[in-house]
Amino acid sequence: MQPLYDMGLRPVLATELEFYLVEHDGERFLPRMPRIPGSDKPQPGLQYAMMEDLYEVDDFLADLDAICVAQNIPAGAALSEFSPAQFEVNLHHVDDPVLACDHAVLLKRAVKAAAVRNGLGATFMAKPFEENSGNGLHVHVSLLDEAGDNVFAGESRDGPFSDRLRHAIGGLGALMAESMAIFAPNANSYRRHAPGSYVPATPTWGPNHRGVAMRIPVSGPANTRLEHRVAGADANPYLVVAAVLAGIHHGISESVEPIPMTPERAKLGYEATVPIRWPLALDAFDAGRVLPRYIGDEYRELFSLCRREEEANYNAEIPTKDFEWYLRAV
Repeated sequence: MQPLYDMGLRPVLATELEFYLVEHDGERFLPRMPRIPGSDKPQPGLQYAMMEDLYEVDDFLADLDAICVAQNIPAGAALSEFSPAQFEVNLHHVDDPVLACDHAVLLKRAVKAAAVRNGLGATFMAKPFEENSGNGLHVHVSLLDEAGDNVFAGESRDGPFSDRLRHAIGGLGALMAESMAIFAPNANSYRRHAPGSYVPATPTWGPNHRGVAMRIPVSGPANTRLEHRVAGADANPYLVVAAVLAGIHHGISESVEPIPMTPERAKLGYEATVPIRWPLALDAFDAGRVLPRYIGDEYRELFSLCRREEEANYNAEIPTKDFEWYLRAV
């Protein structure tokens, strides 16, 4: 973020974290399904923005609110997300990126603590359940100049936002491939990347489109911002924010043009132009030309070494699936 400060620009940002409440049936972990009103039967299907599903976890939410108040975690609205037992808690914007990441880490701990108090577990795994949506870490960012004005506000050929915002998105797109190892840091992270998952695998962008990598939410000039929607909730928020701010600085300082904008209601087919498999993401990270200028070669080498060792250890395990598929066949 220092390069942005050197340009007289101050990032203002907040994170959004998705998670599941889970329970154990004696054999496996399952999403804590909402119940059909008046019964103990599980309520399957879409639960996006359903108030009834929030009522069912009211005790959990009350405990979470109390923890956040006690720890000065600026949590805002809670939302029932797309899949049963999936929720999102928003955090307020602050003009200190490190503090915003602190809030994300503290919120994770608060969610897990409140879940335990209510006899449940909570997981921020990127893809805890095969048949359900994955968990994302979305980052909302705007930039203020020395006078306190939002430099993303304005007009450009693509809409009611400035060329600085367009160039920031261009920079984020240019760094997306070499940043994937940060946005998706472990084996489970890549299970989230699949067709129909609303998880972008190419640097698409546009206004108020929830299928793109960089969304521009509808807002007034003072709140004009971009929402980075690539990282999973399992990612390290400090590293995610560092990569996002690096992309923004690169784009603005080099006037990087983004790919053509996606219109708000456009249908998006699934296209993967960045690595969505762990070893390929690490290869792109190691080969990166821009991100190392921000995080340093020493840290890049250490991060890659640790992640590659984890990837090797994970793949050295012989899962039951190997026997199910290959015991008779080979």
